[in-house]
Amino acid sequence: MSDPLLRLRNISKNYRETQAVHPLDLDVERGDFVALLGPSGCGKTTLLRMIGGFLPPSTGTIEIGGQDVTALGPEKRNTNMVFQGYGLFPHMTVAQNIGYGPKIAGRDPEQIDLDVVRMLNLVHLGAVADRLPAALSGGQQQRVALARALVMRPSILLLDEPLAALDLKLRKAMQDELKSLHRAIGGTFIFVTHDQGEAIDLANRIVVMEAGRIVQQGTPEDVYRRPASRFVASFIGDANMLSAVRKGGEVEIGSGRLPSPGPDGPVLVVIRPDDIALAGDGPLTLAGTVTESRFMGPYLRLVVTLADGTAVTVHRPSGAEGAAPPPMGSTATLGLPAAACSVVAP
Repeated sequence: MSDPLLRLRNISKNYRETQAVHPLDLDVERGDFVALLGPSGCGKTTLLRMIGGFLPPSTGTIEIGGQDVTALGPEKRNTNMVFQGYGLFPHMTVAQNIGYGPKIAGRDPEQIDLDVVRMLNLVHLGAVADRLPAALSGGQQQRVALARALVMRPSILLLDEPLAALDLKLRKAMQDELKSLHRAIGGTFIFVTHDQGEAIDLANRIVVMEAGRIVQQGTPEDVYRRPASRFVASFIGDANMLSAVRKGGEVEIGSGRLPSPGPDGPVLVVIRPDDIALAGDGPLTLAGTVTESRFMGPYLRLVVTLADGTAVTVHRPSGAEGAAPPPMGSTATLGLPAAACSVVAP
């Protein structure tokens, strides 16, 4: 395999007594779309700013394309950042905003004109090239900011929650735009977000952070289906966490046993609501009473309360044939596919 485009080794950041980012390693391959995902204050934006050269790390090294850039400022790294606030020049037109960076870099004026036109076409803004930012919608301003960053041909595009200020409908549209841009240019994107749905939708790799540490990284499916900890399971999507005990390499859950290597003791069995079957008849089943039933549009949300008081959430497609919810107070038998269960520390 080729060397990673970005290599972080023992990177950390201290603010006096506060450890914002604990020492960590991270590799990003060429063409990756990586989401740094976690709650506010977990260190993801601090990490992004260290990659971009806006903050010096307290320890460690940063390599881009095999070059040590740890001591270099942002203007000397082949990266570019798109901020949440866009940062457009209000007195410049869309075309002038996009062409400003190449002009300062001393590129040939004719080449700048060609690059600006290419970027305008890429982000579908040719019709508003002569407008000032104040005359644009939020989504258009975001696309100008993306074009202004991409025109510099960065090895890595850094995005610091760039969609956070947009309303839900526009945010979804801009997610599609970002995916299309990534495919079109074949670039490498590193994206900070606290929105797990956004991370799953956009990224081919998710890096989950908690309290300044990387706690799991992998494909969206890996992180969603096989969470490494209680925090990851609860932060990314809905999850049922069932108390159990591991003994002799097995966890007893409901009517059956689940293979689980590891030390004996209390554990949690994690399973997503959409992986649980009603009227289950497999080796792992749970019996309870239907205590809640809600129509959520694309799915029905059912809550089945077990004899010990544990509430188990089940999602069932609302458009499915025979999807009428079971009556409140009725008995339900839930099937838990072993392959969909993860065992984590309590």
